[in-house]
Parts: sequence; structure tokens; C-alpha cells
Amino acid sequence: MSRGNQKIGRSQWLIVVATAAAVVWVGGWGSVSAQTDTEREAEKALRDLKIDPRPEPNIPMPEIYKTPPEIVEHTVGGVKEFRLFYFCKYHTSEDLRKIVHDQFATKIFDPKGKETTVPSYTVSSNSATNQLIVRCPNREDIDAILETLEYVDVQPVQVKIDCLISEIYADKTFDRETTIAIENLLGEEIAMKPAGTAYGADVRQLVLDDAYLPAFPGASLREVARSRMGLNIGYLSTTHAFTALVDLLESRGYLKILMNPTLEVVNGKTAKVSSTQKVPLDRITMRSTQSDYLETKTEYVDVVDSLEITPHVFADGYISLETDIVLGSKNTPEGVKQMLIVTKKEITNKENRIRRGESLIIGGMRKNEEFGVARGVPILKDIPLIGFLFSSEDTEQRAVETIFILTPTISTGGVPREEVVEEVKRKHEPSSPEDLEKSMTDIFGSKAREEEQQLRAQTSRKSRGGTR
Repeated sequence: MSRGNQKIGRSQWLIVVATAAAVVWVGGWGSVSAQTDTEREAEKALRDLKIDPRPEPNIPMPEIYKTPPEIVEHTVGGVKEFRLFYFCKYHTSEDLRKIVHDQFATKIFDPKGKETTVPSYTVSSNSATNQLIVRCPNREDIDAILETLEYVDVQPVQVKIDCLISEIYADKTFDRETTIAIENLLGEEIAMKPAGTAYGADVRQLVLDDAYLPAFPGASLREVARSRMGLNIGYLSTTHAFTALVDLLESRGYLKILMNPTLEVVNGKTAKVSSTQKVPLDRITMRSTQSDYLETKTEYVDVVDSLEITPHVFADGYISLETDIVLGSKNTPEGVKQMLIVTKKEITNKENRIRRGESLIIGGMRKNEEFGVARGVPILKDIPLIGFLFSSEDTEQRAVETIFILTPTISTGGVPREEVVEEVKRKHEPSSPEDLEKSMTDIFGSKAREEEQQLRAQTSRKSRGGTR
């Protein structure tokens, strides 16, 4: 019996061990398999997204585009015609078509002085091949058009514009709201309590529920969230119908925005940098029912900041920057409720001349705003000390300053491919723990800017040494 029991015990142990091993093996293998599949998919996605530049990006252009202009003679309806096939080198075919039309179209004036043009030719533009096809009745006209195109179709100057945009915003707000309520004042039917009780509830219960409307509100009229902030100082009695509370709140804010975009644009063409933000605006509506209450609805509007620049390079080396700047912001107007509105400031500068490498500074956009609103019971609010309980105060000071610094230079026309590839790879590399530590310790990026300036200085020294 003992041997039989031992055999049964051993077999049971073997079954338990085998079952446990199977469970562990299946579960472990399943997790390992799932992890392996996930890793494979991740590696495949990384391979697909990996930057793999072509070994030779400078693929030669077809020889047809390098052929000189060709003039072909045709006979149509017994009349000779000449056609010019011209591949544009530095400008678009549409731009050159307009120049040819303006230069060679015959102007005719009617008896009323109205001007009309009658071209003695036809000119077509093929944007797909950047080609002009001009038809003229005689060879002299076609030669004149070709000579004009050779003078006009020259390489344009490309301008590099370094933009430094700095916007500083600071504000200081002080707000005081007062709530006072007295029941059974000099009699059972005489009371003094806030007129704006939400949902018709009792003031004391609203104070206890932290959902009351103050008798003399301050900034809570323009910012609903203000009612949830501040410090209540006063006396609240639930047994005796008397409530006197003063809510105080002071806030300071500071914001500095610094942008440094770089633009590359052909002379006479326009470059534009635009930034759009969806800004929430609270629309507050007073609903009049059996008990008045405020209804808040949030709407989102676009606040656009844009910088539009058109450079003009003159033969003496000076550069003119035609600028159009639009600044959008969310401001608070004056008034009792002081609802938030969206404003737009626009700066247009058409005429200026600066040397290459020097800066055009557009500053002076400094705006200071101060407003204050006092609310209270007439006569009572003017009594010293006691008037503090029968009035409210809402003051704010705001200052904004915006500076634009634009520095134009003649561009080299491009950056070597090797430098571009290395820069793109560097930006797409995962952040190392050291980079994460730097970003955490250097929040404002001062060290990063210093390193970037040092790198630029080294690059400029190398380029100067190479040119020597």
C-alpha cells in the first residue's frame, strides 16, 4: 500500500509540475512572442521612416532643356511665319510671357482715350517644361523678342533674411469682491442681501456651497473662474442671518516670446511666416427665468500673427525690405463687464534702404494699459472703513512691447547636401539622457543658444579660411 501510495503521490506531483511548466511555457512564450512581434513591427516602422538619401541627388537634366533657342520658319496658308522655342533659364515662362506681351503689343487708343492692345504675334507659355513659344509674321520681330529675352532672363539675386521677433507681456491685477447679506433688518420683512443670487437660493447656503454671487463683484464679471479663486475674509453666521465676506485676489503675470525664423526668397518675391492659434473666448449670457443665472459658452476664434517680407536689391548694394506685420492678441476692453475681445495690430513699411548685413529694427510697439472699476452702494461706499463692505474694486495694469529685427544678406543660393543630411539626421536622433537632463536644467535654453552661437562662429571661421 505504501508503495502504491508513493507511486500515486509521485504521479500527482509529476502531473502538477507538468501542468505548471506548460502554463509557464505557454504564458511566457506568448508574452515573448508578442514582445518579439511588437519589436519587429517597431523596427520595420523605423526602417521605413529612416532617412535614406539618394547616393547621387544631382541627376542631370535632359539634354533638350540645354539646347539654345530655336527659330523655325513655317508656311501657313501661303504666308510665312516664324516661331521661337525658348526654354526659360532663371524665370518662369508665365513671367516672361507677360514681359513679352507688354513690350511688343501694339497700343491703340479709341476716340474716348481708352487703351487697347493688339499684338501682332501670339505667345504661349508651357509651365510643365517652363518654355515659351512665340509666333511672329516676320524674322525681325522674332529676333527682337529673342534679344529681349536674353537680356531679361538672367539669374536673380536670392536674399536671406534673419528675423528676430521679441514680444514681452506683463500684467498686474488686483481684485476685491464683497458679499454682505442681513436678514430681518429692523423687522421681519426688511432685509439687505445681494440682488444676484444664483437660482434663487439663499446667500448663506450659497456661501456654504461655494456657489454664491457676490453683492459687489469684481473681476468675476469678466472671468467666471475668478469666483473660484481668492481669499474670503469676514463673518458668516448660519444661526443668525448675517453674512459679511470680502474676497481678495492679486495676480502677476510675465510672458516673453522669442522667435528667430530665417527666410530665403528671390529678389522681388514675397516670403511669409504665419502662426495661428485657436483662442477660447467665454461668452456669458444672463438667463432670466424664475431665478436669474449666468450661462457661459466657450467659443474658439483664430488669432493670427504673420510676417510678410518682399526684398528689393538695388545695383548699389543696398536692400529694401517691404514688410507687412500683423499681430493678433486677446485683450480686455474697458467697461463694467469687460468682456474679452480679439484685436489685430498691423504694421506696414514700404520704403527703406539698408546695407547688406545691417539690420532693420521695427520697434516702438509699446502699449501700456491701466484700468480700474469701482462698484458699490452710493454714499455707503464713500464712508471710511465701513465703505469697504459696500464696494468692490477691479484694477489691472498691462504692458506689451514688440520688437522686430530684420537682417538681410545676399544668399549663397543653397547649402551643400552633406551638411543638410547631417543636420536632418541630428534633428531626428532620439534624445539621450544627457540631452534630457540639459533640457530640464536649462529651461530657457540659454546654454543651447550659447552652443549654437559658438558653432556658427566656428563654421564662419572655417568658411573664411577656405576662401583664403
